[in-house]
Amino acid sequence: MELALDWNEIIRSKKKVKARDKIPCGNVIAEYKDSIIVLDGEVIVSHEYIIPKSKVDNYNGRELFLDIPYNMLLNFDF
Repeated sequence: MELALDWNEIIRSKKKVKARDKIPCGNVIAEYKDSIIVLDGEVIVSHEYIIPKSKVDNYNGRELFLDIPYNMLLNFDF
């Protein structure tokens, strides 16, 4: 079940994203269809991920938490 979130606010604020194992993944920078685009790295971009919104487990107002572990993120790299 997808969470009802204010994606415009999350994107505007470039909220931090963490994997299920609490490892930082980057920041939400955009939305594309039913996915979010997460940028890992601010000065030097190391990865860009396109992650389905269905993979977002929860949001505490400061950070989005994914329901996948960090080592699975490369499956969403683009």
